[in-house]
Amino acid sequence: MSMAVITIVCLIVAIAIGFFRQLNVGILSIMGAFIVGHMMGLNDKQIISGFNGNLFVTLMGVTFLFSILNSNGTIQLLATRSVSLVGSHNWLIPIVIFLTGYIMTGLGPGAIPMLAIMPAFAIPVAIARGYNPIMMALIADFGVFGGRMSPITPESILVRELLAKGNIVSPELVTVLIANETLTGVVCALIAFIYYKGYKVKHVQVSEKVVPFNRQQWFSLVGLLTMVVLVIFFKHNVGLVSFTVGGALLCLGVAEESKSIKGIPWSVLIMICGVGTLMKLVVESGGITIISDFLAILMNSGTASGIMGIIAGIMSWFSSGLSVVFPTLLPTVAGLAEAIGDNVNAIEMASLIVIGGTFTGVSPFSTTGGLILATLMTDETSANTDVREHKSRKIFIELLIWSCITLVVLATLAFTGVYGLLYKLIV
Repeated sequence: MSMAVITIVCLIVAIAIGFFRQLNVGILSIMGAFIVGHMMGLNDKQIISGFNGNLFVTLMGVTFLFSILNSNGTIQLLATRSVSLVGSHNWLIPIVIFLTGYIMTGLGPGAIPMLAIMPAFAIPVAIARGYNPIMMALIADFGVFGGRMSPITPESILVRELLAKGNIVSPELVTVLIANETLTGVVCALIAFIYYKGYKVKHVQVSEKVVPFNRQQWFSLVGLLTMVVLVIFFKHNVGLVSFTVGGALLCLGVAEESKSIKGIPWSVLIMICGVGTLMKLVVESGGITIISDFLAILMNSGTASGIMGIIAGIMSWFSSGLSVVFPTLLPTVAGLAEAIGDNVNAIEMASLIVIGGTFTGVSPFSTTGGLILATLMTDETSANTDVREHKSRKIFIELLIWSCITLVVLATLAFTGVYGLLYKLIV
């Protein structure tokens, strides 16, 4: 048995044991990485390098800041006052959340900062209005995904530069990218809304009494706004900025330090980064290549775009779409389209790679899914350790399933010719 197969089996075993024995999958994954890593001839330093320190700091910083804002009631009050603007029209809430993520992302910052911000607002709104918080977090992020190919976002600029290397330059390119991302985002959001029975949520009576923000909460709001500005407009790391703002808020006495640190979902952080440690070995051993090569065998002019989207989605489970999937796959589009022949649509194929490398990001292995999971676990109603552990494992599996559902949506829209039809309507 090759090392690639062994690493895949090890990952599956770690997830299965963690689920059925109710153990932290991250710890099991690090254990597996140690064993398999030495079987691969790696030393301890090389194995540890798979632990994503940047992701850990990002998750810890964001959850630390929002733990502060949760502990003094700022987020809950802000969410309550925000949703009160729609009055009794409860059905508008999911639409507003989706459009907020879509528009704010398309205005320039791109998906990276907005994926850290939107779930933190969407989840309290969901709780205040009786919606499932996972549903609302997913809808918020699907809105962000839908808007990320605006021509002024960093990822849109990168995608066009990568495609230009293969001489794929077209005035319709951006329009096709936006249209396909938007369509996929809307479909995924609708599926989430239907799956969680959002249509059954009735009118929630909103109190007419407007509760004012107190001094600590005003300081918290200023801190939150500062974080948003520094991340979106000055492109600073969201984790480092969150730590800085959080530290300043503690100095101003807006919350208790012990309570704020306790609110960080440590087990979730270990789970996400621990699994990532083993994931790196899966990639390095060629495990992803085995899956990709199998799918590539099935390619022809009718299936090429859909299969490339699926490959991108699978890669995105284990790596960053922006820094790994896009730079790896997009430059190959022109050559692959030419090799397959039969008038393969290179622009459609490129858009499917972008969609695949984007929407499976709700996987708990990725930053997006990790932020959803971590934000959900800052909910203080789950203060009991056993309850929190059980809840985190359940949400972990649920987000993993949703990352698979997004791939099914992509494949369905691709193989039924919907993306191709949309392309013909645009050009």
